[in-house]
Amino acid sequence: MIIDSHVHISLYEGNAKSLEDSFGLFLKEMKKNGVSGAIIIPDNIENSLNIVDFKKAVELIGDRKNLFLLGSPQIIQRGSSELKKYEELLKTRKILGLKFFPGHDPYFPTDERCLPYYEVCEKIGAPVVFHTGENSGDDSCAKWNDPIYIAEIARKYPKLKIVITHYYWPKMDYCYEITKNLPNIYFEIAAMADSEVVEKSGGIDKVKKILFKTILDRPDKVIFGTDWPMCKIEDHIKLIQSLHLDKTTESKVFYKNSEKLYGFNLNS
Repeated sequence: MIIDSHVHISLYEGNAKSLEDSFGLFLKEMKKNGVSGAIIIPDNIENSLNIVDFKKAVELIGDRKNLFLLGSPQIIQRGSSELKKYEELLKTRKILGLKFFPGHDPYFPTDERCLPYYEVCEKIGAPVVFHTGENSGDDSCAKWNDPIYIAEIARKYPKLKIVITHYYWPKMDYCYEITKNLPNIYFEIAAMADSEVVEKSGGIDKVKKILFKTILDRPDKVIFGTDWPMCKIEDHIKLIQSLHLDKTTESKVFYKNSEKLYGFNLNS
């Protein structure tokens, strides 16, 4: 079984004519690649015709039991003013965690406006996910999501489950060293098999080496995700398979770690 824990429903390089078509395309990609479930990350831009926000994501998912959502607080626009809304969504399991976009938006993970959200997630037991690394064609944005700030949050909130996505590419070795002694940090592999990420991070052997080392260190803390549609599902499946993990560890990465982290079971 495979769970893709990092999906956006969006228009990308002419993949679809509407968000509804993009969602239909994703369902086909799930079936083609043997993906049993997915976590969809709504964008914190509202009412866009190019990427789904929370309201549109709820509409598209409908009553499907194998698709789940994160919340995406608008830190720049609204600060912590929507805390009660997101707390209720977390408590009622309409969302399974919160995604923060430092680097897409100009704020640091340590921004005081974020702290009340971390406190709520720590109390409830819900994960927070941080976008890290460069954006395609923009290396300056990585200053906002340096893992040194995420490590600070991990120490401040030791019971908070923190997910680093994209492994702070292209500085994956640096990310590993900064975070290796923090037990409440998880790694989600979205975009690690993307050609631009691989090339700029030192090549596929370098990416495989850091990922394999992380899995050996923390087999319960590595999560499968892709960043579809910007990145291909099949490339990320092949990346994990190329590590030749034992079946128990491979199943943890592909789905068991995600189920445990986010608190659901597709077989139930």
